[in-house]
Amino acid sequence: MMPMPTVDSSIMFIKKRRLMEVIPPSWRNMWTEWQLRVLVLFSLSTQIILVVLGKRRKRVSGSWIRFTVWSAYLLADSIALMAAGIISNELGGVNDANGLVDPKHELVAFWAPILLLHLGGTDTITAYSLEDNELWKRHSLGVVIQAISTLYIWLTAWTSPSLSLLSFLIFIVGLMKYGERVRVLFLASEKTFRDSIPDILTDNSKIMEKCKLKQLEGYHLTKHLVFEVEVPDLSTNKPLNDVHPDADELLEANRLLEMVKRLFADFIISSQDRDVSVKIFQELSALQAFKVIDIELGFIYDFLYTKANVIYSRLGIALRIIAIFIISIVLGLFLNLKERHHHSKIDVIITWVLLAVALFMELYAFRELLISDQTAYWLIKNKKTTFLEVINRTLRSKAIKTKRWSNSIGQFSLLSLALSKKTLPLYGILQIFGIDEMLEIHLAKKKLKKEKLESQPYDIPQEHSIDIQYLIFWAIRNIVRESPEVSGSKLEDLYGLRGGRTLEKFQRRDLSWSVELEFDQSILIWHLATEICYFKDFISPNGIHAPANEKSGEREPKEAYSEKGLLRQRCNYLSRYMLYLLVKHPNMLPIGMARIKFRDIYTEVGDFIEEHTGESVEHIELKAASKKLSKVKSEVMLTVGGRDRSRRDRSNNVIFHACKLVSALGEDEKKWELIKNVWLEMLGHAASQCKGRLHAQQLRRGGELLTHVWLLMAHFGLSDHFQKSRSRVIAETIIR
Repeated sequence: MMPMPTVDSSIMFIKKRRLMEVIPPSWRNMWTEWQLRVLVLFSLSTQIILVVLGKRRKRVSGSWIRFTVWSAYLLADSIALMAAGIISNELGGVNDANGLVDPKHELVAFWAPILLLHLGGTDTITAYSLEDNELWKRHSLGVVIQAISTLYIWLTAWTSPSLSLLSFLIFIVGLMKYGERVRVLFLASEKTFRDSIPDILTDNSKIMEKCKLKQLEGYHLTKHLVFEVEVPDLSTNKPLNDVHPDADELLEANRLLEMVKRLFADFIISSQDRDVSVKIFQELSALQAFKVIDIELGFIYDFLYTKANVIYSRLGIALRIIAIFIISIVLGLFLNLKERHHHSKIDVIITWVLLAVALFMELYAFRELLISDQTAYWLIKNKKTTFLEVINRTLRSKAIKTKRWSNSIGQFSLLSLALSKKTLPLYGILQIFGIDEMLEIHLAKKKLKKEKLESQPYDIPQEHSIDIQYLIFWAIRNIVRESPEVSGSKLEDLYGLRGGRTLEKFQRRDLSWSVELEFDQSILIWHLATEICYFKDFISPNGIHAPANEKSGEREPKEAYSEKGLLRQRCNYLSRYMLYLLVKHPNMLPIGMARIKFRDIYTEVGDFIEEHTGESVEHIELKAASKKLSKVKSEVMLTVGGRDRSRRDRSNNVIFHACKLVSALGEDEKKWELIKNVWLEMLGHAASQCKGRLHAQQLRRGGELLTHVWLLMAHFGLSDHFQKSRSRVIAETIIR
């Protein structure tokens, strides 16, 4: 038999348990009393963050805004559900002898429909990523469960008819909001989005359908071949620019929106849409073209990540007006409610704050609706320019100047990372959490600033970003001009060689080996070669006098020295951007880092420089390292040993081929024009191979230049999405 525990042992166990209590009872009691209030205010805070930053993230690329929105998005639903559960639990144990709820808890029950309003989400963000749209079924079940739960709380807490009526009004608004959220998620899900795009018939199928119909009617048909050349009417009302500065671009963007939707859905585009798009973009400047693309991407972002699918309709606008009207009435009646003096003062203040902020968020959302591009387009289309002028003067004065995307062109420098290599403290722990490379990149950034070689080495200044856009625009436009009959069937000939077309044009077939490797290898080799050449013949950015043209945005050098420096800087920007894509977004490139880890590469470069200089990389400047690498003979590279042979076997080829490429490029100044065109061709190849869904994913991170290049190429007819017919041949039926 087991011995019975004695009284002394039980007392000792209780004493030990008390000693082990970490949280004092007074703190636990305070948390029990305040937990619901804290959670409700926390839920309100997440809604404010999502309203303010939810849509702003498409034009800000900083990691801080992504982390903030991500945290608020994940916490919003959880906190609201937790608070609603606490309300339901508390109401079950506060009944008096007559079975009625204590009036002091009735105000707490009033928070339940407000929490349902929070679960309905904001107009500015419904999905953090595309995968969230696929959860519409889960949210459909959530609507039913939360509606039943809120009704249960409402019926259980029924003591004051006036306050219960206000609760029911807020419940109606919350139910509408949550239902809208579910519908938006459903419409933005991949299958529904693709199904919403109408299919197109090929030219031949349209012809045969017409012929069969006429034959069934008894007509005799004779077929003639007619080449159709469609010249779309591009005339716009010039005074509209006085009403809205982007009026012309808005009209063109909406005209091409269905084509853009098909591109993001990876559908085939009709040859007619291609002809219209090419005709439009051939008459646009670089700034206008990228502005049209900015507007198009803004529309796609709204469709996939916000409530735009439902709010830009008569029903959507009506529901917003109703919501503002109901919340205003509830707020006014609550302020004049006599029973509120019987409730806790702090609870009354919290309730007032909840209602006031809810009204503010509805008004803010309605303002965003009025100043949106969709509303501006509708007013211009329906010739209601007077109303648009009123909006611009009262609400849109600052919003007009707001950029539509981040204008961020990420930059990665292999050489600067190699020379900033330091043994980080607690490296093993940092590697577990995946922040080792981030800290190493930060150290590389500090090294560049210390040497005063770049002011912003991991992002391009906005005025330089516009200049790069101008460069890309004319590169693509010149290709179309050189090949007037260019179409999707020629895309492989234009960009499939990944730089080989440029080498052939410059008669440098001896460098073909550098672009015939795997694409990631070619990027690494050309990037390291560009870095070596850039720092070996370094021209300080501060010495480049090239102000941007006010109309085109192109930077115009003032003298020959600045012209040389500007060309090298442009090459360096393109080189670092391609490496940035390879490291940060390899899924957007044709192939990723399947065999080579980027950290192994820049570590190996640092080791190699140390071996050939006899100095630590921490004390070597970029200029000195570049000159040393440029003098390395390729034969030496074949016999180089290493401290880690297995790692060297994977990455030694990159260093070897980069030094070989630098040697082959020589000292001729014309090499920079070659380097520039190779990078532009590689950029075009990468853009053409990336799927539409991957481009859509980047819109929530501030957008990528690669996405703009992809759309620009498509608008000029350079895409595999178009019908393969070289000319539009239509058989007209002649009825006899």
